[in-house]
Amino acid sequence: MISSLILKRASHGLSFCRRSLSTFKMLDIEETDKGYYIMNLNRKPVNSLNYELLSEMNIAVKELEQDKKCRGLIISSKFPVFSAGLDLFEMYDPKLERMEMFWKELQDMKINYFGSSLLMMAAINGACPAGGCAIAFSCDYRIIADGKHTMGLNETKIGLAAPYWLAESMKLLTGHREAERLLALSILMKPQEALEKGCVDEVVAPDQLLDRTKEVMEEWLEIPDIGRIQTKKQLRKYFLEELHERRDEDLESFVKGVTNPALQKMLGFYIQSLKKK
Repeated sequence: MISSLILKRASHGLSFCRRSLSTFKMLDIEETDKGYYIMNLNRKPVNSLNYELLSEMNIAVKELEQDKKCRGLIISSKFPVFSAGLDLFEMYDPKLERMEMFWKELQDMKINYFGSSLLMMAAINGACPAGGCAIAFSCDYRIIADGKHTMGLNETKIGLAAPYWLAESMKLLTGHREAERLLALSILMKPQEALEKGCVDEVVAPDQLLDRTKEVMEEWLEIPDIGRIQTKKQLRKYFLEELHERRDEDLESFVKGVTNPALQKMLGFYIQSLKKK
């Protein structure tokens, strides 16, 4: 699977260049000359997070961390949707081994992105429910394009509970009481409300999203890495330690919840309703 990837021309007009990275089917990665890369999720039609996409995301961040020229990563999407969340087909009528592999990749994604030494920024260009928030909430800064799309954790609406680490991620941003309300009611927020609740840091016009995210990235990269990275590690240490310690418990809870017959029935109805849209 390992081969050279010809990185795409960055939007501000860089020349093509070659890096020793894996070949990705669901990610488009661009290099800039400013010390950071841009990674666009590219799994049709709406970047639903399945085992393969999560696996590629985990490989990509580890390889970029080994690139001495890479200090930061902007995460966005090739489509009008940032990410529609977890792929429900990974949970509906599942095979146990596949389901466990899928959840472990999701756990790894949270650990790898939330704990990365890279400066992570999300350029949220469209809808960002559930698993989309798992990515966005792992970043150091989040900018969302204005519009009619929404973001939030809506697991309870289909009978699921948000994993404790994802609920905790929201609580870190919104505060405990507001996180309880948002989670319990499966509230999906429009961009301005997401800003007011603390789930994003800025709302900008769609045509300004990438340029503004680049601008903020370059501002943050003016800070020396040594102090910034150590501060980030200190602030996120206990969250990451708990996630490592509770991985098996979290996996067991997920499998038990998803294989519940009542939940499987609800997932079936929900999938059918999506097909009709």
